[in-house]
Amino acid sequence: MNKVLINGRLIREPEGKDLEKNNYLCTIFIANDVWMGQNKKTGFYKCQAWGQLGKIIAENAKTGTELFITGKLEQHIYDDDHGNKVYDNYIVIEQFDFGGK
Repeated sequence: MNKVLINGRLIREPEGKDLEKNNYLCTIFIANDVWMGQNKKTGFYKCQAWGQLGKIIAENAKTGTELFITGKLEQHIYDDDHGNKVYDNYIVIEQFDFGGK
C-alpha cells in the first residue's frame, strides 16, 4: 500500500507549468507541524499535482494556504552534475481540500 494523508501550509507560491500534450504540473512545498506534548517538530514536503488538480491549486493557493492532501509517495532517482545519486522524494496529490483562512 502507498497512501499519504497530510496537512500543512504552503511555504512559497505554487509553481505551475504547462507541459506537452495539454498536460499541467503544479509543484508545491508544505510545512507540516507535529506536536509531541509541548514540543513541535516541523517537516517540509514537496508535493506535485497533475492536470486539473494542479491548475486549481496554482490558481487558488498562495504562501500560507492550508491544504489537506491525500496522495502517494514517489521517488525519482538521478545523477547530478557531479555524478552523485540524488533521491527526489515527493507526494503525488490525488485529492485535496483547502483549510480554513
